Amino acid sequence: MGIFDRKWFAVILGALCAMSVACESDELLKRHGSAGMNGSFEITDDGYPVNWVFFPNPEADNTLRVVLDSNEVVDGSHSLKLVVRTRDKLPAIRSREVAFEPGNTYRFSMSYWNEGCTLTVNRIVMDASGKTVRRRDPVIDTSVPSNGWEYFEETLSIAEDEAKMLLVIIINGSGTVRLDGANVERTGGYIPNSIL
Repeated sequence: MGIFDRKWFAVILGALCAMSVACESDELLKRHGSAGMNGSFEITDDGYPVNWVFFPNPEADNTLRVVLDSNEVVDGSHSLKLVVRTRDKLPAIRSREVAFEPGNTYRFSMSYWNEGCTLTVNRIVMDASGKTVRRRDPVIDTSVPSNGWEYFEETLSIAEDEAKMLLVIIINGSGTVRLDGANVERTGGYIPNSIL
């Protein structure tokens, strides 16, 4: 095998290794282009709300069980019920990115119900590329069990170098967490979920 052949062999082998790592991800994501953030978990695919990433993959690992609950609801016909069965892994879910218009003010709100876990909801604000984090704030951080739905709301002023937001929700410990009604509104007008 010549030098040229070895170089191409190394490049192809490297690409195959990278693809195999990407294909064996421990996440589950069901995408839907027009569903926006889907913060009320109404649009689903095979029993999972679309545009939310689940870790570990609930289809391959029994640490996290995902349930669309129609009995305990705040907004729409479903809430998201996450049941954590073990303390061996740290389950998390991540939202789709939400676009902001720099210089505007937005209201972010969501409802949650914590039963036996430590629940942390991190709001991450990024630049337009989505690669540089401008702010990372734990907006909900509680290990206190709820007696029912709790409501969180904040107002966010968006700087000129900020353009996107996403949520990372971490569940530590065995128990159940319910989420519903995650919404982002520009103050002075609602941003339809279909464009988030």
